[in-house]
Amino acid sequence: MTTPWHQPGRWLANPAYWDDEAISQRVSITRPAQFIDCTLSEGDDCVGHQMSWSGRLGLMAKLSEAGVDQITLPSHATIDEERDIVKAYRRLGLKTPLVAKGPGLELPLRDKWKETLGRHVELGAEILSPIYKWPFQDTLRDFNGELTKSQIIDQLAHSAAFAKTLGVRVVPWIVDSMRTHLDTAAAFYRALAQAEVDGVYVVDSRGNSNPLATRVYIRAIREAVGPDCEIYVQHHNDIGLATANALAAVEAGADVTDASVLGIGDRGGCVALEEAAVVFEMYGIPTNIKLEKLYDLGRFAQEAFGVDLAPWKPIVGENWNKEEGAGHLEGDTQDLATIGIAPSAIGRQFEAVIGSKILFGRERSSSWSSDPKFLRDLLADHYTSVDDSQFQQILHRARQAVATSRDRKYLTIDEFTTIAEGVLAGGPENV
Repeated sequence: MTTPWHQPGRWLANPAYWDDEAISQRVSITRPAQFIDCTLSEGDDCVGHQMSWSGRLGLMAKLSEAGVDQITLPSHATIDEERDIVKAYRRLGLKTPLVAKGPGLELPLRDKWKETLGRHVELGAEILSPIYKWPFQDTLRDFNGELTKSQIIDQLAHSAAFAKTLGVRVVPWIVDSMRTHLDTAAAFYRALAQAEVDGVYVVDSRGNSNPLATRVYIRAIREAVGPDCEIYVQHHNDIGLATANALAAVEAGADVTDASVLGIGDRGGCVALEEAAVVFEMYGIPTNIKLEKLYDLGRFAQEAFGVDLAPWKPIVGENWNKEEGAGHLEGDTQDLATIGIAPSAIGRQFEAVIGSKILFGRERSSSWSSDPKFLRDLLADHYTSVDDSQFQQILHRARQAVATSRDRKYLTIDEFTTIAEGVLAGGPENV
């Protein structure tokens, strides 16, 4: 039976999310949640792992294929290089809208700020995302010094209105927005919305928010900017809450989630696109992401950036789709799923493997003996007769294969049965 929380062969979510109490705490989502990919820009900030020119273009093609809604251009490239990337992207026939991140505009506004905006528009991106900046001390003291709230509000409105005359979509950032007093931040974003920008960018650029704080914050910003101004949200992952915060933001009314493949970025990284897209879909928030493309996208990014992944990394880690023994295999194939999301939903397959836990009889099914019961049952399912001496020889060879393997310390089921067939083909007298 299919329910909102249980899609057989795809995923099994927590049904409490559809209880009345949970429903009352989130907005009704009537259109797909969007993703703006920041892998290129945040990847530039990842110490020691910047991509090559061909890697950037290859990733942009993969991102378009996977269904992201917007792509942020590299943040650490010369103007000429960035312009050439846009041209090369167009020559590939790719259509996903591009975002020019920056320029940085210091308040009070200085000479030639209009020219600065114009240069970024000339890059050819469809969306301009200027970043408004001021000293953090002004934020901490809630603008009770030389730089006042009224000054900022006036200059935000003035410069944003000018940006809207340049013929592109305008989505401004405010520096340290999630470290700003909530009423103050709401006033600043209200000024931008009243200047008729297309969206506003809310950033947790130091990764210091949590889901409850994010939910309260985004609700206040939504009330300030009204229903027609899109809210973009970026969270960093310094304390491991980026994906949870992204979900909280959408539940509170955010439209566009800033995410990167593998969560790559400076310091602790960002919202991981492959994690957020999966959890959104699992919990009834539609997206335009093709989930079945996520694994291939993640592996491409891993190679392009030259990074190692923890085996247990969600969605793309080497071990994410593996368990010793039968594990939760039924979650991939049966209605009574016990696994969160079926690996097949994101372009992988569940793999039951045999490692030291099973080879040395340490699985739960052997808790009352030292006998590797799983292996005996497996052989009984495949072969009509395996005597004890044959079983011990199979076990010895399997243990030897795992112990001497350089790259991995487990066998697949097929590898184990191949070992068994080698023993059984010789007959009892050869054991």
